[in-house]
Amino acid sequence: MKRLLFSTTIVSLILCSQAQAFFEEEGRCQKRDLRGNWVSYQNEVLKNPHTGVCKFSIENGRTEGTCDFSLKNDQGNPLTGLKFTGEATVKEDCSAELTMDFTPLPFKSTFELQLHRDKKSFVGRWENTFGALGTASGVKQ
Repeated sequence: MKRLLFSTTIVSLILCSQAQAFFEEEGRCQKRDLRGNWVSYQNEVLKNPHTGVCKFSIENGRTEGTCDFSLKNDQGNPLTGLKFTGEATVKEDCSAELTMDFTPLPFKSTFELQLHRDKKSFVGRWENTFGALGTASGVKQ
């Protein structure tokens, strides 16, 4: 009886420690959690209200993609297909930063994001070179 009780106790301790390790790891974010293809939706709320949709990939902390904005250029055409490159970082608490550099156009956007616990979506804010400020959300495809 003592052996059975001892064996049951040991198995219970092992299972509990494995479950704890799983849930601790599950909650932490790592660089690999950003890897993949994303779609983000933005809106500008401060200077020049507009919306945008960006499709991008992240690989080894590097971003590359295109954006379509509801803004119009000087000729009255919508700003679509704007290419960008940038960087993405994430902390263990799943807060992330993403940059979109639209060179040769003279602007860059910086995003402060929070990944959802499933690491397949995010919400946050952004601002750009011109002082525009807005909100963002996105999903991993």
